[in-house]
Amino acid sequence: MSKKKKITTAILIVFAILIVAGVIILSVLYSSSSRSMINKTEIQEFQTDSADFKVAVISDTQLPPTEKQLAEDDTYLINLKKALTVMKNNQVDMILFAGDIGDLGTAFAFQTYEDAIDEVFGSDRPIIQNIMGNHDYWSKNVFTYRPHKAAYERVTGSSPWTHYVVNGYHFIGASPDTGSMQNGYKYTLKWLDSELQKAAADSNGKPIFVMTHNQPENTSYGSEDWGDKNLDSVFSKYPNVIDFSGHVHYSLLDERSIWQGAYTVINTQSLSYTELEEGKENGTVPPDAEATPMGYIMDFTADSITIHRVNFADGDFGKEEQADKVWSFSLPYVNDGKYSFENRKAVNTAPEFTDTIGSASISEDKVILSFPAASDDDFVHSYKVVMDDRETKYYFSDFYNGIDDMNQTVDLELQLPAKGNHHFKIYAVDSWDEESKNCVEIDLDIQ
Repeated sequence: MSKKKKITTAILIVFAILIVAGVIILSVLYSSSSRSMINKTEIQEFQTDSADFKVAVISDTQLPPTEKQLAEDDTYLINLKKALTVMKNNQVDMILFAGDIGDLGTAFAFQTYEDAIDEVFGSDRPIIQNIMGNHDYWSKNVFTYRPHKAAYERVTGSSPWTHYVVNGYHFIGASPDTGSMQNGYKYTLKWLDSELQKAAADSNGKPIFVMTHNQPENTSYGSEDWGDKNLDSVFSKYPNVIDFSGHVHYSLLDERSIWQGAYTVINTQSLSYTELEEGKENGTVPPDAEATPMGYIMDFTADSITIHRVNFADGDFGKEEQADKVWSFSLPYVNDGKYSFENRKAVNTAPEFTDTIGSASISEDKVILSFPAASDDDFVHSYKVVMDDRETKYYFSDFYNGIDDMNQTVDLELQLPAKGNHHFKIYAVDSWDEESKNCVEIDLDIQ
């Protein structure tokens, strides 16, 4: 090896060592700093005017990070104001916000959120408990996560980690400690466990409400894709935990949005846009995904807690979705597993077609399959299309914008196949992956 090559190799080795050392040092500093961000928490106590009270739960406004971007598109701010107006008109006493106030963690986004609350409620604010989400830690500079937290605290006047007691019920707000998509609670766990111990000692016969941005992995709808890997290790110790989470944007109309096992998890959808799971031809962000911001309003009485799924799109009193399928918990509270997936799958009925006559048309390089919508004891989540008994594709139905507003005629768009005779079979599929026994069959001859 020549002297020049030896020098070049040595420089590269030194450079590589410096990079590895830098990564290790940054990781140590980041871990230490993340742990130190979580401050000691004083429990704050509140009493509402009445023993019966209402709590709204929302998340993921993802407001624009700058004034310029807000001026270009204020859809998410409009959705937030609609939701807040519905809450005001329904006289909610408390609002839980499960993270992702901003699309990036800027003071402007946090201030836009606070200004919207002031505009709608004025001086008559309800109790508000917020947490940060992964987006609230994000910016173009990976090293600015601490300033994001400082901006959040300065604008909202609150820590990202809080513990409230309202009319004797414990509400724990647990922000992630980083902007990680699926591993953001590594350093929050010790704090969370400590707060849950305090709540458990004071919650006989009552659930403990926790807000996290992520769901624990492999619990409610969407957690298989976006769930946090650490939360289960703490929650599994506390059977009366009811965890509300954001992050996934998956539709709360789906019955899998509530899960019961060792504890209970409920995901909150989003006020910005709806997103769904992968594997369908019409995409994870479906058409009109921003049209129907949704959330929950919980009614607390002496005997029960009832959770209503509310569509905020009218910006007035809202529309209760799935009104015949409200989720409720009797008091004193016991986690009896009635909302476990297994229990509900056992009584589920498969969808069916009452009309199996369909048609096909060609539009440029597409085939449009049209047929009457199938029916279900809940709703049809998706349709399975089998072409020529060999190629299978799945499509979401339009359930996510409201069950009552689902189209009675379904149009599915496929890529135009090769010339010749083609046979299509279409099956309906519900949220529990139960498939219709009958199907729509359509023949098409492409010349």
